[in-house]
Amino acid sequence: RKGSLPKEKEVEFHKALQGQISRMNWLVSSLLKLAKFDAKTIDLKKDKTYISDLINKMTELFMISIEVKNIDLVIKENLEASFYGDFDWTIEALSNILKNCLEHSEEGGLIKIDYDENPLYTEIVIQDEGKGIDKEDLPYIFKRFYKGKNSSSENVGIGLALTKSIVESQSGVIKVDSYIGKGTKFAIRFYKNII
Repeated sequence: RKGSLPKEKEVEFHKALQGQISRMNWLVSSLLKLAKFDAKTIDLKKDKTYISDLINKMTELFMISIEVKNIDLVIKENLEASFYGDFDWTIEALSNILKNCLEHSEEGGLIKIDYDENPLYTEIVIQDEGKGIDKEDLPYIFKRFYKGKNSSSENVGIGLALTKSIVESQSGVIKVDSYIGKGTKFAIRFYKNII
């Protein structure tokens, strides 16, 4: 055929289109999830959820990315730590944080996950030794559509906003500490209903 592309170029364009379609699907899906939280139409489960199961599932989802970037993943665990919440939605929240940490970690970097429980709350800490978040950006990183100075051009600012909605809907709070060139630490606490 006159004007047809070489086979290699066709394959390259096909891969690029598939990538863009996947990205659009993720974006639409995330926006719908945020809209559901805004409309308060999501019934979150309140099942006893072991943090070890959440962390195992989350790391399983990202194992290829972790291996490709040769990330050293260190998990300090308390196998008895649990909270009452929604397993699937909490996976969504934690995955957004881990995705963020992976994006901002150099090849061969370190990501630490630590979790524990006490009589007042269950805490999950995820931290990297990546680029860090600019001090001016920190107050806004959980605002939807906010893009910090160090965020990639692909970032649209939805993941962490969704994470905050999920955590707060389960009697939780999320905090972040970060220093340029040293990394970022996310801490989630799920408080117990003590009467």
